[in-house]
Amino acid sequence: TMDASWIMSLCMRSCTGGFLLLGVFACCWLQLHPDALVYLRSKDKKWGKKPDPGSLIPTDQQAVNGKKKTLYFIRHGESTWNVTFNRSKLLFPFRLIYAVLYETFLAFTSGDSWFYDSPLCDVGVEQADGVRQFIATHAARNQDAKVLSGTSGSDSIVVSSNLRRCMSTALLALADRLLGQEERIVVRPELQEITINPDGLAITPANAQPTPSWHDVNIKVQDMDRLYAKHVDATSNTGNKSPDSNGRMRLDAFNEWLFGNDVPDTVIVCGHSLWFKSYFDEFLPRKDKHVSRAKKMKNGAVVKLEVEQVQTPSGPVVLVHKDTISEVYLGFKS
Repeated sequence: TMDASWIMSLCMRSCTGGFLLLGVFACCWLQLHPDALVYLRSKDKKWGKKPDPGSLIPTDQQAVNGKKKTLYFIRHGESTWNVTFNRSKLLFPFRLIYAVLYETFLAFTSGDSWFYDSPLCDVGVEQADGVRQFIATHAARNQDAKVLSGTSGSDSIVVSSNLRRCMSTALLALADRLLGQEERIVVRPELQEITINPDGLAITPANAQPTPSWHDVNIKVQDMDRLYAKHVDATSNTGNKSPDSNGRMRLDAFNEWLFGNDVPDTVIVCGHSLWFKSYFDEFLPRKDKHVSRAKKMKNGAVVKLEVEQVQTPSGPVVLVHKDTISEVYLGFKS
């Protein structure tokens, strides 16, 4: 009994000490990243219910063709945040301790972060390169792979969220296209993830040229320094989302850009799971049931869809057509 009590007391003290250390770490971390606390109180994932886009088009306009765009959604590879929080719950305490220790090391050596604007992890790099291999293998006979490779003969543009895991995924997945055609991905801040977590905050300031993360510089399959320096156009990046904004505002802002002037009819979008899921949920007519409303895309997945802007008496309405959604590579989680 005495032995059991002693062991129980030791465990209690260890847990208490661990929580105290985590508390001290959190306080110090927030001193380095004070804006993270501001976003925890934001309403990025909350907005009022919008009208059903399917109900906004008058019956006599149902067959009228509006302006159409073809989108290819590419979800980024797994990040260091995913490694810490989204795997086996049994080993979570050990992963968290490792992440905290590594974050401390980064704070003292490079000023980079494991948690803030979390970069790709090793698995995420493999997933992004898996997209590249899929494109390279199928471009000769698959039309979607041809479009992604830039060899279809039609005009297209590559855009990315301003978070590093997306930019790195786009650079890795489309490296053959970017290097072969001297093309650059365009950073669009409207694509920033819909979340209040610090992994969804951008470390790159407005209008600054993004640079590889502490993890990216060790990637062997591509020269990330060169790709970031030569193949990223950040002139449209306005920096972090506003704490006073919400995800729906960025979805609408993206559509406004998409259907603006000089945007090709095909756009390849490297982005995030909740952003993509919200896009489907907000712009599919409510009567249309689809897996995209309930399930996230897999990491490194590619999904194709067609989106249409129809002019109505009350203004433009954006619609996603359910029958145009197709899983090009990997697709949605089951």
